[in-house]
Amino acid sequence: MMVLIALAAGTGALFAVHVTSNTFWLLQSLLGQSVRGALKTVSVGVSVASVVGLGMTLALSTVL
Repeated sequence: MMVLIALAAGTGALFAVHVTSNTFWLLQSLLGQSVRGALKTVSVGVSVASVVGLGMTLALSTVL
């Protein structure tokens, strides 16, 4: 049960990326995009990852 709580909190916290995040600046430099373009790209990517992670956590909660 505690693992599910940790997974839900982690994937929920992943939902939005801020410009102050180290991950944002790393991906921005790796992708070679402007700040505006990287903000759009990275925000969509981590939002999708968060929703998928929350869905998988919900599926796990019904099994366990």
